[in-house]
Amino acid sequence: MLELVEFDCKNGQSVGVPRWRLRCFLATCWRETYDEQLGGDITSALIATLEDDGLGGILPATDERVVLVFRGKQIVGSCVYAARGSVAYVWGCYISQAVQRSGIGRRLIRHVLCAGLSTERLQVTVLCASKGAIAFYQSLGFAVVKRGEFELLPGCNEPALIMELATA
Repeated sequence: MLELVEFDCKNGQSVGVPRWRLRCFLATCWRETYDEQLGGDITSALIATLEDDGLGGILPATDERVVLVFRGKQIVGSCVYAARGSVAYVWGCYISQAVQRSGIGRRLIRHVLCAGLSTERLQVTVLCASKGAIAFYQSLGFAVVKRGEFELLPGCNEPALIMELATA
C-alpha cells in the first residue's frame, strides 16, 4: 500500500521520518539515475551536496512543498513543487528504480495538480540525458517549451529541456 505524505520542512521530518532518511533516498535515486547518464564523478559530487541542511537545494526554503511516497516505512518517491505566479514548478521528482513504471510518478504529478495551486501551467526542467524522464513527462502531456542548460554544480552545466503542461 502506498501513502503520500507532506514532508515538514521546518522540523526536518515527516511522520517520524528524519531528514537523513530523505537524504539516503535521494542519494540512492541519484546514483541509480545519474551514474550512467553523467558519470560517477559528477554523481558523487551531486550526492555530496545532500549533506547541507537544504539537501542540495531539494528542501524548500520558503513556500515550496515536498511530498513523499511511502510503501510501508520505505520512501519510494519524492516531489518538490511550488507556485510562482501563474506557473507551478516541479523539481526533485524521483522514484526508486525498483518501483518505476508502477504509477507512483503519475500519482505525484496528480497530487501537485490537485494541490489547490491557482496556476495555469506546470513546469519541469529535465536533463536531456534523462530519456526515461522525458518520455514520462511527455506521456502526461508535457511539451518542450525551451531548450537550454541546467547548472548541476558550479561550473557543471548539462543540456536540459523545460517542459510544461497546461493546468487551466
